Amino acid sequence: MSRSNLGARIELISPSARAVRFPAVSDILAITNRIMILIDGAKYNKEALPIMKCYLMAVKEAIDVQHDGIDEEYTLELVKALEEWERFLEQYTKPKMKTLLVKLQNNLQIDKKIRGLFDKLDKALNDARLEVELEDNAKLREYIKIPREKTHDTGGCCMMDIDDNLPTTIRPDSTSIKDDMKKAFEDDFVTTACFHGLPLPPEKLNNLKVDPTWVHSIPDAQYNGVGPEKVVYCGGSHAAKIKIAHEGEDISRYWVRAYISSQLNTDLFMRNYGILLENGVYYMITEWPEVGTLSKYLADHTDIPWGQRIGIATRLARALAICHSKYILHHDIRSHNVTVGKNNIVKLGNYHRTRHTKDITTSVAEESDGVRWLCPEKVVDGSRPYSMAADVYSFGMLMWEISSHKIPFTDKTVGEVYTLLKDSAKFKDKDAPRPPIIPGTPKKYENIMKRCWRQDPGTRPNMAYVLKKLERLDEAYRKNSHEPDTMYWTGTTSMPDSEPQHEPITIYSARKLHTEKRHAEAFKQFKSLADDENPNAEANFYVGRYLIDSRIGYENDPNVGISYLEIADQLGFHDALQYRAQEKMAAATELRKKFIEAGKLDDAALVMERMKTECLPMFREGAERGNLRCMKDLADYGAKLGDKQSYVDGLKMLDNIVKTTKDPKQKAKAQDFLVKLQQHKDTFMD
Repeated sequence: MSRSNLGARIELISPSARAVRFPAVSDILAITNRIMILIDGAKYNKEALPIMKCYLMAVKEAIDVQHDGIDEEYTLELVKALEEWERFLEQYTKPKMKTLLVKLQNNLQIDKKIRGLFDKLDKALNDARLEVELEDNAKLREYIKIPREKTHDTGGCCMMDIDDNLPTTIRPDSTSIKDDMKKAFEDDFVTTACFHGLPLPPEKLNNLKVDPTWVHSIPDAQYNGVGPEKVVYCGGSHAAKIKIAHEGEDISRYWVRAYISSQLNTDLFMRNYGILLENGVYYMITEWPEVGTLSKYLADHTDIPWGQRIGIATRLARALAICHSKYILHHDIRSHNVTVGKNNIVKLGNYHRTRHTKDITTSVAEESDGVRWLCPEKVVDGSRPYSMAADVYSFGMLMWEISSHKIPFTDKTVGEVYTLLKDSAKFKDKDAPRPPIIPGTPKKYENIMKRCWRQDPGTRPNMAYVLKKLERLDEAYRKNSHEPDTMYWTGTTSMPDSEPQHEPITIYSARKLHTEKRHAEAFKQFKSLADDENPNAEANFYVGRYLIDSRIGYENDPNVGISYLEIADQLGFHDALQYRAQEKMAAATELRKKFIEAGKLDDAALVMERMKTECLPMFREGAERGNLRCMKDLADYGAKLGDKQSYVDGLKMLDNIVKTTKDPKQKAKAQDFLVKLQQHKDTFMD
């Protein structure tokens, strides 16, 4: 008799229990309610606490429904177990615990304590003849069904499957990684490589250890000790055996690389089988590209029909969109890192630099040939964190490679490309240095490509948008083309489905979550609506806000946020333009302030001029659409920047609203803005 919609089934299985009223039910339910409030208020370890709450809700529901017939003597044990949960959580949620948590993050004290709490409550439920079955909840099973005597030291707080969309504040101690990774193959559990800021699950890393008996050398293969060796992997598949390090060296980054590959386990990505330790040497075992790289393939096949080129670009866009949907940045998108296998199937590969969006990386190597695909903002400012917009720029360059069969800027040296991009800050899109458009390139393909490599990262589209456009173009070519479909295969692997929801996702449900400040859930719904085949304009606006506004307290990625705002504006949600202009103005104001403090007055003046030429036109455009805030900002910032025309025009627009509108709310708001703008009345005395 199922009693819970949370995947946990609790049944009363003792027919012999005395049918007496459960006297402490109100006390127990009150304790569970207090515990849930504490869990909701906790700021640390967002992995374990939702599991505790999920289990507690199942327990509460069972007690609430089935309290008749349970022995009175067992209520005391339940109360004691729950009171221990409450005491622990009261301490756990205090601000002063932050320092303690940081100290404990590399040992099992917290994890053992939580498991102990589950043990005691589990025992009390068993004594009361309540059986908990966790058939549909893997995370609960992990805590409650794991034999306690087999628990290993995991080196982290709560080791379990990582939820890509769940923000966490606990970070592993990086100093322990190098020491512990040396023991990776000696221990049953490999535990210290980190992803999304948390130690990787030990059971997943164990699955990435390659058994030496599964790999066999090919006697006739020519191998000179340089580059990957072709071998036979378990099952007869050809694989590449790549030397990465000697035993005792730090290989944590390779564990992350293998783990990322395991998270991208579709036919769109080159497969990574794991890490092999053989004769004191670590090897990475990956899928063998039967044909080679896309770079070589394009050089060898210069007559690929356009329909097939579009198909290749669409397949790779789908792969990168999946990466970004999991908040994974590739960092090195180019044809050299795309493999071509059997039947000429292209796959995205080489996760050497791939990492999570929260992992900040800034280095740029001037001598690296990768600068040909690198976004100009990273060349100009090497300290700037890498972003999804940077991946999108590189994808635009990859699209050009597919169109031209050449590498970008092939007529220039690496140093010349670096200098060219470094000097590009003063350029607009139409003048920015980009490879020439190849004659015969379809106009829609060209437009997508140009949007990807826009100079301002904030105006580049996200990959979900790029994929949608390419899929439509690919579909059109398939319908209207008679080209033989033998040189490429786009595949049918789609974007990962969103998690099943108990209620349908609508803009109203997302708004409600946002109003309730349940930001993680709200963001997930807004993003689902924004990335839909028919994207919602308001959802794009809110995704942009979440990624930009630090006050919301969500994960920030302003560059990606700006692109969502741009799409919201294009879809008709015109508040997005005002918000985007405000953010641009705020960033410029902060930069100008720093220049003034540093005595760089010429630079400060240049920033102010750009504020006039770039931000004020955005406010004017919004004002002309009837946006009252843009009218107010046009006048406000016009006065602050000494632009009399903008100031006067903004005032006139607001005054016209007051005189002509029949909407009392609009009229009152316009009047309020006019009153506030009186502070600038002496700015232009003439």
